[in-house]
Amino acid sequence: MNKFLSLILVLTQACYAQVGIGTTSPDPSAILDISSTNGGLLLPRMNLTQRNTITTPAIGLLIYLIDGTQQCLQVYNGTGWENIYCPTTNTTPMASSVTFSGTMSIGNSLTGSYNYVDNEADLEGTSMFQWYRADDASNTNAIAITGENAISYTTSAIDNGKYLAFGVKPIAQTGALTGSEVISSYLGPITNVSNVARINEFHYDNAGTDVNEFVEIRITENITNQPTDLSLYTVELYNGSNQTPYAIETLDNFTQTCDTANCYYVWDVALQNGAPDGIALSGPSGFIEFISYEGAFTAASGTANGISSTNVGVTETASTTSNGSIERTNSNGWTSNGITNTKGTSNSL
Repeated sequence: MNKFLSLILVLTQACYAQVGIGTTSPDPSAILDISSTNGGLLLPRMNLTQRNTITTPAIGLLIYLIDGTQQCLQVYNGTGWENIYCPTTNTTPMASSVTFSGTMSIGNSLTGSYNYVDNEADLEGTSMFQWYRADDASNTNAIAITGENAISYTTSAIDNGKYLAFGVKPIAQTGALTGSEVISSYLGPITNVSNVARINEFHYDNAGTDVNEFVEIRITENITNQPTDLSLYTVELYNGSNQTPYAIETLDNFTQTCDTANCYYVWDVALQNGAPDGIALSGPSGFIEFISYEGAFTAASGTANGISSTNVGVTETASTTSNGSIERTNSNGWTSNGITNTKGTSNSL
């Protein structure tokens, strides 16, 4: 009887003792401690069909799935099998054709662009961006611009005379996730360009039925240094009889032509015949100018609300040719060109 009780006590103790394999002193926190310098732990290996024959798998059950080209360490989470780790020969994604575009002057927005490439066709995740500033095109004294991690960057006074670059670190949704950062060429220098916009030319009346009517806006600087967002510039045509706008349009909907010094934006639109009527121009900072023809008046609404117009002092009549216009002179005055307009190009005077 004493021998039988002793055996029960030994077995009971064994059931609750820690187990050490390859060690006589298993870690106190482990129920099983395996120690080896020439071998590893080999979990059950099975394919998908074999795994799915497991009846009522316990939460935390581990297997190593080998099914075709797929290999994954998996755990049962209570509702399904979840991948813990899937070793892969999958290559990391790459970024190519990294560059950026926009007006290279202070206060304008630059936008990066690139091609995402993944040899295994893994979809792009949330790739990471970084803008850089340097003293020259050879990236002398290049630094990462703190906090500028979006695909777009708006230049500021600190960029004046500097060169900029756009960097992208491609990230995939699956497979090998993070690729190497690729940085564009350094472009610049960033200039302190001040675009000056003005009403440059218009045509509102001619012999017979009015035709070829238009308004032209001129903005200084060549096409490279034009404002990035032309929708911030607005032209309003005013009815002098009630002092309110009768037509409104933004420059992004005008026809653009440029020379080496200026760009010209033409709106082909029917203008009222005056006595008086007016044209107002506004830009990113608000009101720019308000002119009128065949008289002056004060606007009652719109961009020029409360502002008195500047009468150009010249008119078109029923004898003006259909290709005539009123154009601004180099001295900032106005003249009537009754024969040939210069819309889309430099004015004649």
